[in-house]
Amino acid sequence: MLNLVVAMYKVSLLTGSRIYRRAARRSVALLTVAAAVGCASPGASRPTASSGGNGGSTPVVAAGGAGGAAGAGGVDGGPTDSSSHLWPCAPPADPTQPASTLAATGCMDPAALTRFVSASHGYEVNSPLWSDAADKDRAFVLPPGGKIHVVDCAAEPSACLDAADDGKWVFPAGTTFLKNFGFDGKVVETRLLVAQSNGTWVGYTYQWNEAQTGATLVDADGASVSFNTGSRTVDWTFPGRRDCTECHTRSAGWTLGPETDQMNRVPSAAALGSDNQIDKFAAAGLFDQAPAKPYATALVTPYTGQLGSPPASATVTDLARSYLHANCAFCHRPDGEFSSVDLRYKTDLAHAGLCNAVPAKGTQGVQNATNLTPGHPELSTLWLRMSTLGKGRMPPLASAVLDQDALDLVSDWIKGIQACP
Repeated sequence: MLNLVVAMYKVSLLTGSRIYRRAARRSVALLTVAAAVGCASPGASRPTASSGGNGGSTPVVAAGGAGGAAGAGGVDGGPTDSSSHLWPCAPPADPTQPASTLAATGCMDPAALTRFVSASHGYEVNSPLWSDAADKDRAFVLPPGGKIHVVDCAAEPSACLDAADDGKWVFPAGTTFLKNFGFDGKVVETRLLVAQSNGTWVGYTYQWNEAQTGATLVDADGASVSFNTGSRTVDWTFPGRRDCTECHTRSAGWTLGPETDQMNRVPSAAALGSDNQIDKFAAAGLFDQAPAKPYATALVTPYTGQLGSPPASATVTDLARSYLHANCAFCHRPDGEFSSVDLRYKTDLAHAGLCNAVPAKGTQGVQNATNLTPGHPELSTLWLRMSTLGKGRMPPLASAVLDQDALDLVSDWIKGIQACP
């Protein structure tokens, strides 16, 4: 076991970024200690969930699982296949062979199947990704002894593209992120994002049955279904594994949501407690060094939804830029896939590559359109691409429904811009 850990560590040193090498070094060292004192090897029985998680109390979309004993007819069975059992919700031993059922991953509460395992840490973000109006719940599971590193660009400038990247959260190898997507109290999908030892991440998705008794692995190419919630039928598309890494990229920090200005909030879900999330995680010892107070100013919630409402003091610019940061800036940043436009919240409009800029990918068939034409959303490809489900759609993946609230918001913002700075 120790030889395997050492080999994994060497790979991370060769291929990971500087921050990821530090994160891998911390988690591998601690994992080595854990192995020495008798942690279970793959195939052994799963250890009891560690303390400090959410206690299984987080209501993940549904009020609770369908119950039932594991292995009963039509129920998602227990951890019996290829998932690694080093700790609850550990990554699969072979990343190309994930567990065939969600229960077998060890990421869910066996007493309430649609809830995350008690070792997980539930959280919310201030500005969420649009997911076709699905309700979402989020959590992460750290490996034994693993710590979160919060990037301080002033102290470690090589870890940042520029000051706009300050406050990124970096997670150790072995971390698993969990997200449930649901409608009307039923879960349609559970998505896992797993940090590998080589510094990259891989995503897996699981499809829930309508009876909510279990979820099975979706094919690597993805799938589409019509899901009956009991109140309506929802069309839903599961992303393929390659789709996950189209957005979850190294330059964007892999996990997208967890950064200080996104996590600086008191959760709206009562089950997640009434304390500031960062305070809660610091008290639980989840950081290698807790972020300094006062924390970075929280991003505003763009419009009323599952996560609450915007503060009354927020301007249209605050709201629109928050939405664009969360939904677009993982690709539209100077070192991203589409580097000519920078939609990070902390990048001022004069340097965003938007105002009166010639579109790099065409004008959506609209003559004289620019990326952002002051006062005219109908002449701004930023808005035009958000408003179509056809060719040129933004975002290009993981959405088949227009976000009308966001369209109205971005339209109002553009109308309020009188001239380029």
